[in-house]
Order: sequence, then structure tokens, then C-alpha cells
Amino acid sequence: MNDIADKIRFMREQQGLSQRSLADAAGISPSALSQLESGQSSPSVATLEKLADGLGKTVASFFLDSVEDTDVEIFDLGERTAVPLKGGSRFVPLTAQHRPAGFEPMLVHLEPNGKLDESLYGINSVQVFVWARRGRAMLEHNGREFTVHETQSVYYDARKPHNWSNPFDECCELLMVRSR
Repeated sequence: MNDIADKIRFMREQQGLSQRSLADAAGISPSALSQLESGQSSPSVATLEKLADGLGKTVASFFLDSVEDTDVEIFDLGERTAVPLKGGSRFVPLTAQHRPAGFEPMLVHLEPNGKLDESLYGINSVQVFVWARRGRAMLEHNGREFTVHETQSVYYDARKPHNWSNPFDECCELLMVRSR
């Protein structure tokens, strides 16, 4: 069940939700959810964040298989798969499977001219922290634009309309930590 379409459908059905009820909870259209579940389209990072909020799950739960419940989880970044998403981005889940916390870390790669979503979006997470690990990226937030350079960080209210893009010539890598 590594296929994202199957995972979304499985998680929705596991909670007894119809496509319409999950779409409403996630703030996406039922037809968009239907296309995702049938494998006709690929989700953006923004859509995955919305679906995770609607399901009460982490974004990483779409990509990681269940592991044995332990008190400590250690993993190597090289062992985590970078999942290609639409919009010229890749996502690497950094979340522990069995330690739900008040935050969810993820590593996002944005290719030149890549972006997280086609348009501005908001999610249920109150705060997001982003650190530019490599390269530069542009944050559009609530009508303003901010360029974030390598080693800089930013906090913002993710409920307000926002989007990340990379209008630059080199790939950028962002460590994103969203509140849950």
C-alpha cells in the first residue's frame, strides 16, 4: 500500500468517511479528491497538508509504513524516500510514527520554478517554522512576498493565504515544521 492514491482512500475508508465529507473537512473539491484516489492526478504539498488536517493525521502518514511501537525512534535521512509531487517539489517525511507531537517536521525540495501549490492556500496549523537549509525560496504570505536565504528561518501563521516558490536558478531545500 505504498501508492499515495491507495493510502488516501484506505485512510478515508478506515475512518468511515465519504469522499464528500473528507473533501469538505480538507477544504478541497470532491472531484479533486476523486482524481487523487483514482491516481488520475498527483497531490501538491498543500493538498497533502489539507488532507492530513481533514483526517487528523500527519502528512508523513501518507508515505511511511507502520513500524513497531517503541519509546525512541531513530532514522537516517538517507533511509527516508523523497516523494516527487506536482509543482516541481519533493517531500521527505521526518515525523516519528508513534510519537504524535504538537509539531510535524518535513523536508521539502523545490526545483527551480517549482512551488508548493498552484495558488495561495491556508491550512489549520496555526504556526509554521521554516529554515532554508540550502538555496533560496520565496514566501508569499497574506499579500506580501519574502525572500528567505540559506540558513535564514521564518515563522508565519499558516491559516492565512500563503505559498512557497523557487523563482531562482538553483534547487532549494526547506525544513518545514508545522504545528498540529
